[in-house]
Amino acid sequence: MLNKITKPSIIIFLVSTLIFGCKEEIKNPISVIEVNITNQQLLDSLIIYDKDKSWEIKSVLRFKESNRVVDTLNILENKLYQIYSFLDSKQGELGEFIISPNSKIALSIDEKELFESIDYSGNFKLSNNFLAFSKKYQNQLSEKVRNGIEQKELEILIQKKGQLIYEKGISLNIVDSLSTYVKLKFNEFSDILKKKNIKYIYKTSLINKIGNNFFFKDIKNNVKTLKDFKGKFVYIDVWATWCKPCKVEHTFLKQLEEHFSNNDELQIISISTDREYDKWEKYITKNSIDGVQLYSGSNSDFVKFYDIGALPRFIFLDKEGSVISPDEIRPSNPKTLQKLEAAIHKK
Repeated sequence: MLNKITKPSIIIFLVSTLIFGCKEEIKNPISVIEVNITNQQLLDSLIIYDKDKSWEIKSVLRFKESNRVVDTLNILENKLYQIYSFLDSKQGELGEFIISPNSKIALSIDEKELFESIDYSGNFKLSNNFLAFSKKYQNQLSEKVRNGIEQKELEILIQKKGQLIYEKGISLNIVDSLSTYVKLKFNEFSDILKKKNIKYIYKTSLINKIGNNFFFKDIKNNVKTLKDFKGKFVYIDVWATWCKPCKVEHTFLKQLEEHFSNNDELQIISISTDREYDKWEKYITKNSIDGVQLYSGSNSDFVKFYDIGALPRFIFLDKEGSVISPDEIRPSNPKTLQKLEAAIHKK
């Protein structure tokens, strides 16, 4: 079982000493990474980042013309790089791998089973496959949370997965520094996942509950309520003036508003959680933002009921004001339009 490590500073030491030992003079800094993809359909590219350098992009491996891509990297020191997939217009973390100067790393992936199929060869084969093994179990646990799982069951599953990772490290004869690093990362991941699951359980409990019994202010400081829109489906955009991702979504939200402009069945509403009403009001006025704009504040009953944290957040209510989804997909997702249309035309 993976024991708890409570000193975050140990991660800095572990990464710097991770299976590498002392630095030597770099004679050939060029390293090669080769990636082979099977069943490639929606996987557009893999992106390699250097987290230690403000997430600097080290390589973008694109698969438009070939399922096999080779790139050279200028590696001046032994490193842990982060690798992400760009799949179906969404970026997702695949894990991390070890690379050093004058090394060759080969990676094979099956798009149908991304995490299950990851297989490294070349330099650091065992170490990189051990890192991938741990990431595979993290992904499995995340899937359990997304699909719904009781908290106690999740905690038991985390213990089992942790034990399997520990045993895998023993069987591969992984050095202590790497085993300790993976242990630390898994424990950090598990703590975050358990907190996230508590939120998921709460959000799920909101489905079918009345979710429109809240009051807001409009741009003229008049009191408004979501009950004013009873009889319509309501798609709510929860945002703040300081939130950059929110503003990105507003471009797509505008497209949805235009699409449904002549439809009386759906109302799109933007609700701000800014701390200061005046700041929000000035922003709306200065930028001539139209549509239904309401102000909630950051500590309102609305914020507490929906457990609003990270922004942007989208909420979908039915015609009676009951919650269809307390955490709806974003306007930038093509499936959002389909889902709204399906709800409106459902008999």
